[in-house]
Amino acid sequence: MPVMELSIGLPDGLLMRLTEGNVLTLFEKDHETVRRSVDCSVLGGEPMADMVWSHKLSAVIVAVPTLHRLFRWDPYTDVLYEFAGTGEPGRRDGKAAQAKFDTPVSITEDGNGTLWLIDRGSSSLRCVEIDTDKPDGAPQVCTVVGRRGAGFADGPAETAQLDHPEDLQILYDGSIVVADTGNHAIRHLDPAFRELDTVYGGPDRTPGLDDDDVELCRPRRVTVADSELWVEDDNGRHRLELHFV
Repeated sequence: MPVMELSIGLPDGLLMRLTEGNVLTLFEKDHETVRRSVDCSVLGGEPMADMVWSHKLSAVIVAVPTLHRLFRWDPYTDVLYEFAGTGEPGRRDGKAAQAKFDTPVSITEDGNGTLWLIDRGSSSLRCVEIDTDKPDGAPQVCTVVGRRGAGFADGPAETAQLDHPEDLQILYDGSIVVADTGNHAIRHLDPAFRELDTVYGGPDRTPGLDDDDVELCRPRRVTVADSELWVEDDNGRHRLELHFV
C-alpha cells in the first residue's frame, strides 16, 4: 500500500513529519530546524499510514496497517511505543491493549477528542473514546459501522456496511465522510443519529442516469477545504459539493 506524505502540526507551533526512511522527525517553528528524531525501531521498518495529534492524550497516535496496531508518541520521550491492538489481525472492541484491528489506514480526531479510524481489513469505521477523568485516558475501542463485515448497506450504524474503505474526514458540523473504496462511493455518518448514507457513487450507480455526474472509481482519499469536498480516485481528483450537511 502506498503511504501518503505525513505531516501534522503540534502545540507550540512544532511540526512532526514522516521523513525518508520511515523516520519521524520533530521540527521547530520554522519547519526546517530539526529538534529531534523519534526512535521508531518498534515498527521493525513497517510503514506508517497516518497520524494525528490527540488533544486529550497530549500525544501523537500513529496507524501502522501491516502491524494491525496503533502506536503512540508523547512529547516527553523520543520513543514510539504500542498504544492499541494486539498485533493479531481481527476486529475486537474493548480496552485498547486487548482490541484487535485489521489494517488501520486512516485516523483523525473530532471536536470532542474522540479518535476515529478506518480499519480497512475489517471494512469498518471505528473510534477510540478517551476518558480524561481516568488514568491515562482509559482508551476504549468501539466499532461504529461494519459489524457485519464487508458489503453495501445504508441505514443504522449497527447494520450498515462498508467495503474496504481507505480514508475519512471530519466535517465542520462534526459529521464524518468516508471514502468507501470497494463500493466506489462516498458515505456520510452523522454521529449524533448513527445513520450512514451514500452521498456520491455506489456499486449499483449507473453513470449519467443519477443525480450527480461524478463517476467514482475506488475513491481512496477525501479532503475538506473551503466547504468543498475533494476526492481522489482511479479517475483523478474531483471536487464535490457538501450539499448533504
